[in-house]
Formats: sequence, C-alpha cells, structure tokens
Amino acid sequence: MQQLSGLDNAFLVMEAGGQLGHVASLSFFDVDHLRGRSFRDVLEETLEQRLHLLPPYRRRLVEVPLDLDRPYWIEDPNFDLDFHIRHIAVPPPGDDQQISELVSRLHARPLDRSKPLWEIYVIEGLANGRVALYSKIHHCTIDGVSGAEMTQVLLDRSPEGDPVPPPQERWKPDAIPPATEMLTRGITSLALSPGRTARTVYRTARSLWESNEALGAVAKTVGLDRLPYVGRRFFEGPEVDADPIPQTPAPRTPFNRSITAHRRFAFFSLPLADFKHVKKAFGTTLNDAVMAVSGSALRRYLEDRGALPAEPLKAMVPVSVRTESQKQEFTNRVTQVVAELATEIADPVARLQRIHRAMKEAKRMQQATPATLLTDWTEVPAPALLAQAARIAARTKVMDRLNPPFNVIISNVPGPRESLYCGGAEMQTYFPVSAVADGQGLNITVTSYRDHLDFGLIACRELVPDVWRFKDLFAESLEELVKAAERASQA
Repeated sequence: MQQLSGLDNAFLVMEAGGQLGHVASLSFFDVDHLRGRSFRDVLEETLEQRLHLLPPYRRRLVEVPLDLDRPYWIEDPNFDLDFHIRHIAVPPPGDDQQISELVSRLHARPLDRSKPLWEIYVIEGLANGRVALYSKIHHCTIDGVSGAEMTQVLLDRSPEGDPVPPPQERWKPDAIPPATEMLTRGITSLALSPGRTARTVYRTARSLWESNEALGAVAKTVGLDRLPYVGRRFFEGPEVDADPIPQTPAPRTPFNRSITAHRRFAFFSLPLADFKHVKKAFGTTLNDAVMAVSGSALRRYLEDRGALPAEPLKAMVPVSVRTESQKQEFTNRVTQVVAELATEIADPVARLQRIHRAMKEAKRMQQATPATLLTDWTEVPAPALLAQAARIAARTKVMDRLNPPFNVIISNVPGPRESLYCGGAEMQTYFPVSAVADGQGLNITVTSYRDHLDFGLIACRELVPDVWRFKDLFAESLEELVKAAERASQA
C-alpha cells in the first residue's frame, strides 16, 4: 500500500458543498484514418496495452476509519476497464455549444471513490465527423504536469503507432485490508502526530534561517519589514527591481463567492505564434503574455458589467516543483505564487510590463522558499480536522463575507509540440477542464499543443452564466497586444 501525501489528500478533503476535486481534458480527434473502426474500440485496445505504464488507472482508495489518517492506494482487486470507458453522443448539429453543455454536466458529477478515480467518455455525433474524448481523473492522483505526461504515454507520436514496452512483471492486485488494520494504522499515526509536527516546525525554521533571501521575502509578506530599524535589518533580504508580492486580500468580484456543484465550460484555441510575438517584442515570458491576455479579458468582462474593482485582481499561478527524478511519478508536486493582474491599468502594454515585474518578484520568493515547505505542512493536520473545516466553511458560506486571497487561478501547462495519435486518429486540440472552489468561481487553464494554445475555462454555473463571452474577450485582448507588438517592432 502507498499512502497519499498531505497535498494529494487535500484534494479529497476539499470536496464539500459545491466543491469537487477532479480535473479533466477535452480533446478532439480526426477519425478519417480509422477506416470505419470504432474509436471506442481503438481506445480500449490502446488502454489495455498500456495499463502497466499508467499506474493511477488501476489503483483505488482505501480510507482510514474516522479519518484518523490519510487514505492509502491499493491495486484494485475488482478492476474493470469497461466500467471506466463510457460511450455517448450529442444530437445534430454537434456544435461546440452542445459539447460544452455536455462536458459541464459530466464535470459536475463526483467520481466513485470505491473505484479507481477516473472515467473516459467517447463522444460522437460531432460536426465534421470528429470524435471527442472527455477524460476525467481526480486531482489527488495527478497534477497538471503528470497529467500531460500520462496523455503522452497513452497516445502515439505517429499514425502507425509507437512500440509499447512489455510489463517488467505481472500485475498483482491487492487484497482490500480489513477495517481493523486501517484503524490500527490510523491510531498509530495519531500517536506519532506531535513528533511529526515538531519535526516540520524545526525543518521550516532551519530552512528559512539558512536562506536570508527567504527571510526577507517572508518578512515583507507578513509585515515584519515595518519593524523598528534594528528588527527590520535582521529580517530584510536583498532588494530586487520588481513589484512587491501582494500583501492584502484580493478585491471581491461577482465570481468570488461560494459556489454550487453546477458548472459551465468554454473552450477555444489561440495561435501560439501571436503569444511568442508579444513575448519577444516586450521582453517578457510566454506565461506573462498569457496572464496579460487573461487580465485584459477579465478587465473587459467586469467593466462591461460595471463590476471592475479599483484595486487590481490577483491570480494564483500553480508552479511545478517536480524534479527530473520525479518524472513519471504520478502524484502532486506543485506549489503556487500569487501575482497582480494590473486590471486597474487601461493600457495593455503597461499592464503586461507590470505583470512581468509582479511575476518576477513572485517567482523570486517561491525560489527562495524551500520547495517542500507547502508539502511538509500539509502532512501535519489530521484529515478529520481538515474535512470538518471544509464542511463548516461550505455550510456557513464564509467566502461570501470575506475578500478572497486571490480572484482567479491561471494555469499554463506545457504540452507537446508534435501531433499525437490514438490508433491512427490524430488529436487536433487538447482543452484542459480544471476545478473551481469556494471564493474562486472561475478557473483559466491553458495547454500548449502543436502551434496553438488551447484554453479551457471552467466556472460555477450560477456565478458566471455567460462564460462563453470570454472566447471573444480573449481574442480581442490578444489582438490588442499583437498590434502593440507590431508597433513596437517597427519603432
């Protein structure tokens, strides 16, 4: 048995009220080269051949009674591949709006915790003879980077197919452990909890002490830089020519409230070359350009509704801390940074430059802080306490009375530059479908694939009923920056 990490388990205990912990993707395939073969059958054959390369697909949870400790993974003794592959269709005309509505409803359904935590839906009936694939998996199993790695394991890099290495050993299912054994594990873990907490406190203090830069960054965040001169000199770190980390809560917007379990989903692609042009013209990063376009679209959306705050919106950006040795390790290896989106600035170029400086400072602090700090502290609280806290927060709708720590999640996951195939069918696009939470009713996730960026926007249905409006807003915001980049190049 393998125990979930504290960070993995956090995505399980968050499931309270309207919050769900799974993520997904929606991809479209050109099936002309299948010569009449069913895409569903091709997919099943592909999965059967590669299950040994996709460990999360055959493992299920075993929970500890009374939530005394984090759950464990076991190899599911009742694994049934057919249970996880679903086959449905949309009626004519099979357009994007119909696909969006179907995915919204599928994404609003929780996964069955008595089975491996994933489902795949083959969706037919689409316009132009395409077939869609909606693949859902729980976030306690993977993060964005490992999800992209799984996709590349499942799919081929040529229409003829890639060689699949045989399993090194025969797969062996586990027996489901009795409740008494799990209860004993939970009681033992509870008894060892004070020691774990003490070690975590010690490691945190030592890591911060050894990094003067981290001390300075943390001091600014918690306000210690406002101490009298002698105390301030002890905590100050080196100065950097960058905007400060946001130290106050984010402003409230119509989508920063408690959410329901209902979802709306919009998806669209934008040319990667345009983002690279903006990046080169203004000396920023590709991710800065994505955030600037997102910030502009959010500004336009809120301005149209008379709800644009005077203060800048803040975005939480997940950052992978996965090392080379941790590739092919299907778990969560991620931290986060928070940066301002400069939505109070009307000029798009000034907004991009402000975001570039803000992200530079946010990354400096993230790099100065030990990568395992967040992971270490997620190991400390008992799962029962975390689950109860999540339920209380959902019932009391506390996020309706507080300013959120950030307004929106913007996640940019690098994807493959070459085409991928499933049994000869070429994948045309790969749209991420992420998760929302109380206080953050809108999530923007983008994946690069071939020569385009595929955007997936998931939202609470009641808070952002017109999520498809963002398709035009993103296109307009990108066009505005591209024109500015052309003027800058000609100057």
